[in-house]
Amino acid sequence: MSLSMAAILLTVNNLYAQNTGVINTNLNVGATVLAQLKLTNNSDVQFGNLSATTPGHVFLSPTGSGHTNTGVSTSVGKFTVEGSTSGSVKVTWPANIVLNSSIGSNTLIYNLQVNGNGSDLASGSTILGTGGLGVAATADVTLVAGKYYLYVGGKVGGTAGSAANLNAQATGVYAGIANFRVEYN
Repeated sequence: MSLSMAAILLTVNNLYAQNTGVINTNLNVGATVLAQLKLTNNSDVQFGNLSATTPGHVFLSPTGSGHTNTGVSTSVGKFTVEGSTSGSVKVTWPANIVLNSSIGSNTLIYNLQVNGNGSDLASGSTILGTGGLGVAATADVTLVAGKYYLYVGGKVGGTAGSAANLNAQATGVYAGIANFRVEYN
């Protein structure tokens, strides 16, 4: 065998020994499209008119009863979550927010408590999330016939995460915004 023929055989063997082909595989892709998710603010939180030296905690119960040291005209916050018939939804809210006075730079801390119910009945609602007052939380809820109801109360006064009596609170109209978020699980 000639030297050139041996070189050709070695080259051909090396070509067969190398994997020069393309390897293919498939990736399955899917998505489930559910009904549009909607969050409607039905009513805002209103503690009413408070005394600057309230002798106890100011608590607005999300169930609509059992308020403590609030004014006469109160309002529990309420949201309606709407979406897929029995969709699983994650709800997220802040632990607390700062309410700013319309006069000067005075502030008041609002610690949120959020309850929920599959039917539109505040008195039958239960605490969502970790169950703690002033604890940032998420809760997984299941829509009932495409709806779920959130009821929002809590305490004002004290510091973030630690409600307390109003103690010579500066007078003024206090306001703030609490952001709620919903998304499908």
